[in-house]
Amino acid sequence: MRNPLSAITYFQRNPGKVLPMGFVIVLSVFLIASVATMVNSIDLTISTIYGYTNYYTYAVPQRVTLRVPPDQLAVIRKDPRTDRTIDASIFFTSIKTVFGRFPFVVLGVTDDNRDYLMKRVGTELLPGGRMPAEGMPEAVLSEPIAANKRVKVGDIIASPNDPGGISGSPIPVRLVGILKGPIWIAFTSKSFVDMTFLTSPRSVIFTTKKPGDLLALNDDLMPTQHRDRGRLSPAKVQLLSRQNLIYELRDSLSSMYLIMTIVNGMVIFVIALMSGMLSNIYFTQRLAEFAVLAAIGYQRSQLLWRVVGETLLLTLAGWAAGAVVTFMALSYMKGSVFEPRGLLINPHDLFAYKYTIPIPISITLFAVATIAVRLSRLDPVSIIERR
Repeated sequence: MRNPLSAITYFQRNPGKVLPMGFVIVLSVFLIASVATMVNSIDLTISTIYGYTNYYTYAVPQRVTLRVPPDQLAVIRKDPRTDRTIDASIFFTSIKTVFGRFPFVVLGVTDDNRDYLMKRVGTELLPGGRMPAEGMPEAVLSEPIAANKRVKVGDIIASPNDPGGISGSPIPVRLVGILKGPIWIAFTSKSFVDMTFLTSPRSVIFTTKKPGDLLALNDDLMPTQHRDRGRLSPAKVQLLSRQNLIYELRDSLSSMYLIMTIVNGMVIFVIALMSGMLSNIYFTQRLAEFAVLAAIGYQRSQLLWRVVGETLLLTLAGWAAGAVVTFMALSYMKGSVFEPRGLLINPHDLFAYKYTIPIPISITLFAVATIAVRLSRLDPVSIIERR
């Protein structure tokens, strides 16, 4: 004989009463996880686009000069962890991001330094392309940039008429090769930039003998939050390091994360309140069943634990179904909606799914609390007599 208090038995007998509540839970998980994933995609997009900062760091002169001052360059070179300092000239090509059109640096360095940096980031030229000729308006892009811009070898990647209000180059620059690998990086010849962009500042790129020491060297040269405590002068140079990039990004997104947290809290509260009301309705419809069970000897605590089991099982099933629906929907939208627009999302983002954990907990606690009050006042005799 099946247990009359079995949650599975109740679900089998009353699918029309259980499915609406489960559907609400699925939708709430999908809503919260999707919003969290899309907000986190901004961080992911910027971290991916500027992934080269894991391998080298830019020292950029402040606006008072076009070159990094010699005394600042000497500080970088004297550190025993420094491997190479590279004189770099740059111009920009536009890429698509969540913020709209955004400039991405095309790096002009000598051939030996270009080969050194390519080896450092683990990239190589794909067949069918070549490296930029000396002094010519040519460039090579990595695969992600070429895909983002939807260009192929032979296309123009920067010109005076670039969209988005970004004038990348006074003369058209042609793509002559594509670099293999996921790191976003672009190169041109240093002589071309020096001859064409006469008033543009010149940067210095530095690397470390051990790539894992780069972040520590960045912190010693110019700490993120207390830049005046480092060995470089903030009045003379600006350090474009990974730490600075991530700190400034997350600081600018802090208000958005706060809004997301408040909205998620409001959604969870409303869903918990609605589910608690549904649970009370279902309990009212089962009063006769609970009264009979109480009359034949079931303790109130036994009845309550059964309610806890039913509610928790339903909410966990709804949460799991919502997580699956979210993953499938985001996986589809990743390739069809977001990536073609320059926005990267991660359907496997565990942080986003953690945001939904309070849903089954809140629903269970709210529903059980309201039912517990009604069970404490349950009078099985009067209910049975009325029937």
